[in-house]
Amino acid sequence: MKKIVAILLLCVVVKQAESQSWRHVFTDSLLQSYIAEALEKNSDIKIAQLTLQQSEAMLKSAKLTYVPTFALSPSVSITKERNTSVSTTYAFPLTMTWELNFGGKQHFEKDLAKIQLKKDTLQLKSAQIQIIADLANAYYTLIMLDNQYAVTMQGFENQKETVRVLKALKDAGQQNEIAVSQAEASLQNVSASLPILESQIKKVENAICLLLTREYEHVERVSWQDAKPINIDTEQEIPLERLSARPDVLATEYALKMALGNVKIARSELYPTLTISASAGLTDLALNAVSGLVQPLFAQRQLKANHTVVKLQYEQVEIAFKQSLLTASNEVCNALTDCRAFEKREKARTLQVESAQKAYETTHEIMQYSQVSYLEVLTAQNSYLEAQLQLSADKLELQQSFINLYKATCYE
Repeated sequence: MKKIVAILLLCVVVKQAESQSWRHVFTDSLLQSYIAEALEKNSDIKIAQLTLQQSEAMLKSAKLTYVPTFALSPSVSITKERNTSVSTTYAFPLTMTWELNFGGKQHFEKDLAKIQLKKDTLQLKSAQIQIIADLANAYYTLIMLDNQYAVTMQGFENQKETVRVLKALKDAGQQNEIAVSQAEASLQNVSASLPILESQIKKVENAICLLLTREYEHVERVSWQDAKPINIDTEQEIPLERLSARPDVLATEYALKMALGNVKIARSELYPTLTISASAGLTDLALNAVSGLVQPLFAQRQLKANHTVVKLQYEQVEIAFKQSLLTASNEVCNALTDCRAFEKREKARTLQVESAQKAYETTHEIMQYSQVSYLEVLTAQNSYLEAQLQLSADKLELQQSFINLYKATCYE
């Protein structure tokens, strides 16, 4: 553990969001309902829950290794000798077997089962966090695509109006056929993007239904303007050491403990095992007790080789655990960097949209009352449309960076 602390001290201390309940982070009511449904019905969650139940059963089984094993094997025998009547004999032999390993194998196996249970509990939590993040990502992507579709439709209508005006100016001798053809080509370019957006919307709806374990259907959502943003405070400082409390990092730590447990079990197999057995029958009430001490003499080389293998496996898991801490700190740093960069970019893009809108409205107005280059009109129109679409994509990337920060700093 001292090595792990040393690694953490080498990392740059960063400010990271406080881990909070997902309901506090994702405040959109529709998204909350979808998350709650996914946590209850998602197939990956159910599989993780069944794995956890198996671990609970294995722990109960491991606790019984200290208890002797009893077996009752009733039998009936019928005999008949010459000139005698038939005799029936009933036997109810009771057998007991009790095995004790001098190396503490039973104790280590019980500890290993406890660690496995904790590890599977953390893996369930990690699966839940991943489902929450995937669903939030898909939900905001769907809202962004809706917004882009609406913006593109508005751009399509604006392009149609431009074509109409240019045709009227052409008839009046103020524009030529080239201007009309260029405007119509631009109109068809915008029109061609609409079915692509429709297809993307369908795919994201299908992805959400899959996360909810539903057949495909329309997914209800709000508009981009009405959607509540993700609630994460990126300015609150929390020690980087808390990364070790992340479910995925803790799961790797328990995997390390399990590897160490396997080393102990492999070492315990080098010690002799004491087996005590006894049997009693109700027919003769005889008691027979036999004790045997077995020393694994002929399997020493194989057992030692197995011990060496599990020790090497432990070293592999130890490396993976240290790497998981470094990866976790890297994820936090990247998510925070993205959040701050995307926030600045969104503000700049909003100003760009405002400027592009002003340029479009100005050129469109001038075009109707005086001569103006049709290229200036089309350029202003396309710039305005592209800026709106890019702003929508930028807002999605900002929300996705918050989702990544939630995953990187979630210790629930």
